[in-house]
Amino acid sequence: MRMNQEAQQDWELPNEIQSILREYRDALPDSDTAAGDFMPKLWAKIESQQKVTYSFWRLASGFVTGSVALSMVLAFALWTPPQSSQQKQLGPNSTYVEVLDDASDDAPEIATI
Repeated sequence: MRMNQEAQQDWELPNEIQSILREYRDALPDSDTAAGDFMPKLWAKIESQQKVTYSFWRLASGFVTGSVALSMVLAFALWTPPQSSQQKQLGPNSTYVEVLDDASDDAPEIATI
């Protein structure tokens, strides 16, 4: 401790810098007189920001869940099980190959050489 005081006395700032630092120190509020409710106010600010973020994530999660559910419902509605009847019935979900196969059954026989 004594060495710090001696070193501090040996090293002095110029008066101009000391006056600038003094003005700066006077402009700042005294940090020793912090109110007793400093931490509760700080946590209230933090929690208010977290509530906004939590609300956003909750809303986004709801949209994601709804879109997944809608996708599953549409996939199930568009899925058609294979036809088990003897006669094929072409519908809007028929593939191109199925349509060509059905058209070739109706085509007249072509003479082969």
